[in-house]
Amino acid sequence: MAGETSFLLRKFEKAGVLYCLFSQVTKLPFVECDEETFEDCVYLFTDQESVQKYAKAYSEKKIVLAAAQLKDQAIRPFLMSLYCYGVNGIRYVEGDNVIKEELSNVIQGPDLVAMKNDKIPRANPEMQLTAMYFIQELRRPVERDLEEKKHLKELEEEMAVNMMRSRWIVCADVSDVEEGMSNEEASKKMKLPYVKTREGDVYHPIFSDFTECQKFNQNNKGAKLRLMPVAYDDLPKYIIRDAKGICLNPKGFNLFLTKEMMEKMKEQYQ
Repeated sequence: MAGETSFLLRKFEKAGVLYCLFSQVTKLPFVECDEETFEDCVYLFTDQESVQKYAKAYSEKKIVLAAAQLKDQAIRPFLMSLYCYGVNGIRYVEGDNVIKEELSNVIQGPDLVAMKNDKIPRANPEMQLTAMYFIQELRRPVERDLEEKKHLKELEEEMAVNMMRSRWIVCADVSDVEEGMSNEEASKKMKLPYVKTREGDVYHPIFSDFTECQKFNQNNKGAKLRLMPVAYDDLPKYIIRDAKGICLNPKGFNLFLTKEMMEKMKEQYQ
């Protein structure tokens, strides 16, 4: 659709506002696999009444959702960003009507291959998508039967495989590092980030892509950051001293893994 504007995109921009259902447990768009098309879809709306109706229906399944509002100039960038989450379908809800459409028919996507293969990865859609599915189900407070437990295990495996195939981003604040310093001196001047749980446990933040790194450091704009792409197998070398493990995408799906859990996942899925 190069050079064209789709019917839905025109509708969204004419309305001047777009709502998307977000998962409260991943802080990302709520994604669902369509049973007929098998597309990985998000739900979009242009009126609040439809949003509230849909969110209420999911709350009965113990799926807690919220509506994110996007206005005017934010609409196109948001739709483009869905590609980076592995989304390939949208469901536009208007009253009792649901319009199914492929995302590529609504807005042309970026070059994901180039973004994934950049020196510092700018996208990791497979990792994001499989983690979203896994965590949406993992954090749903329900008693699962054997089939549901099996399904959860399958989601974990899909996520783990992508986790171990990915290049991750480790960052450090090098604002105090001066030219000419030895490696030992420079390492002492580096400020390494950390996150702390309510229990007081320290974890090292790791990022699946540049956007997730930006989200974490958005309140640290004056810092001079050094970003390093690291394979999953090499992550233990970068974990800060006394950290219990790593926290993947703390401002996104926010998954904590202890060092022991990391080793166990390697044994099970690598």
